[in-house]
Amino acid sequence: MVSQSLVDRATLDELGAAIGTDKLVRLLDRFIASLATAFDGADRADSDLGREAHTLVSMSGMLGCAALSQACRGLEQSATLGDDLTRPLVDVRSLRDRTIAALRDLRMETGVFL
Repeated sequence: MVSQSLVDRATLDELGAAIGTDKLVRLLDRFIASLATAFDGADRADSDLGREAHTLVSMSGMLGCAALSQACRGLEQSATLGDDLTRPLVDVRSLRDRTIAALRDLRMETGVFL
């Protein structure tokens, strides 16, 4: 079952009504693919991680993944301030994985995104 705190179904339904189901499916597929590798790599510069987080803030928010959007915004701000990214990076990677699972669960539940 999809966790409402990870994926807001109403947001996806509204977006689907605005852009069409086919476009929404393609958008979600690309989003899931980009999330699958987001924040990977042990030797990445903090500025690179900050840019990646910045990119995902709006995309995750638009797709109803508010918790991930907020975590990405926090990581981006920490990178900008030069803070230690160890803990925020662990948190955002965990949330990324749970969000991917929630999006995949949604696809299975609805059949719409298959």
